[in-house]
Order: sequence, then C-alpha cells, then structure tokens
Amino acid sequence: MNILQVMHSMVRLATPILLIAMGGLFSLKVNIFNLGLEAFALMGCFSAVAATYITKDLLVGCILGIVFTTIYALIYAFFVIELKVNPVICAIAFITLTSGLTRFLMKPIFGTSGKIILESRFSLRPISIGLLNKIPIIGPILNNQTLIVYIALISPIIIYFLLFKTKFGLFVRAVGQNEEAASAAGIKPRIWKYIGLALTGIFCGLAGAQLSMSMNLFNVEMTAGRGFTALAVLIMTKSNPIIALFASLLFGLADAISNVLSTEGFPPQFLGMLPYVLALIAVISPTMAKLISERRKRRLGLINLISDKEGMIKKQSTE
Repeated sequence: MNILQVMHSMVRLATPILLIAMGGLFSLKVNIFNLGLEAFALMGCFSAVAATYITKDLLVGCILGIVFTTIYALIYAFFVIELKVNPVICAIAFITLTSGLTRFLMKPIFGTSGKIILESRFSLRPISIGLLNKIPIIGPILNNQTLIVYIALISPIIIYFLLFKTKFGLFVRAVGQNEEAASAAGIKPRIWKYIGLALTGIFCGLAGAQLSMSMNLFNVEMTAGRGFTALAVLIMTKSNPIIALFASLLFGLADAISNVLSTEGFPPQFLGMLPYVLALIAVISPTMAKLISERRKRRLGLINLISDKEGMIKKQSTE
C-alpha cells in the first residue's frame, strides 16, 4: 500500500463531503436543520452533467450546475421560510423528489437511463503546481488535484473568518441564536435565512460538480449518502469549519483505504462500514476520554481522602 497515494486519494474523496458540510453549516447557522443536503448534492451532480452535455462546455456546465442547485435550494427555502413547512419533513420530500426527478430526466435529456458517461474531454483535469513538487510529503498529497479540490481546502478558513471576524458572520450567527433579538437589532432574519440556504446550494453545487465531472459521468444515486455523512460531520464538529475539514478528511481516508482493500479481496460489505465505524470512534473518543479522566480524578480524590483520614487517625492515636 502506497501511503502517499492513499493520502492523495483521501483529499480527493473528502472534497465532496467537505463542500456539502460547508454548505450545510450555513443552514445550521441560520437555525435550519437541513436534512436535504443529499438532495442538493445529487441535483448538483445531475445538473452539472446535464448542462455540460447540452452546452458542450465544461466550465459553463459546472457554473450552470451550481446555479441550478442554488435555485433548487432556494425553492426549499421558500417552503421552509414562507410556507412554514417543517424543515425535516420538507427535506425528506426533496430527497425523494430529487431521486425520482433525476431518474425521470435521464431519458429525455440523455436518451438513456441509469447512467451516462460523457466524453473524457469534459472531465475536470488535475492541476500540477510546481511549488508543491518541492515540498516533501505534503506536495505529493496536495498536488495534481482539481481546482474544486483546492477551493474546498481553503473554504473552511475563509468561512471561519467570515463567520467570526466579520459583520456578515455576526448577522448570520445572530439570526441562528435568537431571531427576536436579531430582529430587534435591525437584522432581517428572513433575508439572512435565504442567504444561508443560497450558500448551502452553492457549496452543494460545487460538491456535485466535483463528484460527477471528475469522473465525467452521472449515475443514479451517485451521492451514496455523502449528504448524510456531511451532516454527521457538522454534528460531530459542532459546526466548526476548521474541525469539519479534518473530520471530512477522516471520512476521505476511510474511503481511500476501502478502495485499496477492495482490490485485496476484502468483503465489500465490511469495507462499506469502515467510514461509519471510524466516525463512530471519532464521536465516542472525546466522551470516553472525559469519562476516564473523571473516574481517574474521583479515584485519586478517594485515595487522597482515605490517606487524609488515615493520617488523622494516626495523629489522634499518637496524641
């Protein structure tokens, strides 16, 4: 097993999860629990491939894919914000709708069903950065990735700065924490919720473009639960964009290892569980460490208490 090659694949495989998580983060920050990330990412995949197929231009196809996904997210926002539909119920409806809609549109657009493979000239090309070649270990891992991968890697830093160092982030967090107080301060929660869900659509569209156009194909249900994985990342990291980057890389590493082990004859059922087992370990580890630390402190406190009592008894006996 080539470790550097596995780490290189880890970054590529983590990118869709990371981008979806960054989009979902904005939904959570405006106090909308958006279970529909899977639907938006799938729509991003389909619309990027469909737009590229129709326009015969990769760049235009990716841009249109992001635009269509953003519009799709804003339709969800309309139902949730204006019509007051429960966000979770609405998200489940969108997931079902997107699955059926993409299946239905395959035939009239591509003339086929189930799967469409575009010409190789339409695939996202890896970019070779000469400076990275001079950096040992990190260079081979980060070099020769697509442009969207590099956008994904820097997005957590930019989002962290926007959320915690700018007025934009203050308004977003204010709406998410207390709508009434934000409204009293002159902030319009309704507008900022639309902005949050629009950003969700943009990042999910980027994720869909990376996932589909890096392989220049669309396959039914090709997101394969990445939207739910991204939601798990957000819950694990308490919506911290920097920590979410590392959590996404953890899932990417699990996928990369699974791909390598699948060529060694390991059962695919076991390998499919690996990312979620690692996620479960990552979630449990802090709690277990805290419990062990508390038990150790209680034990030490008990030992000290016993020692103090023994010392008092000895002192009384000598007196």
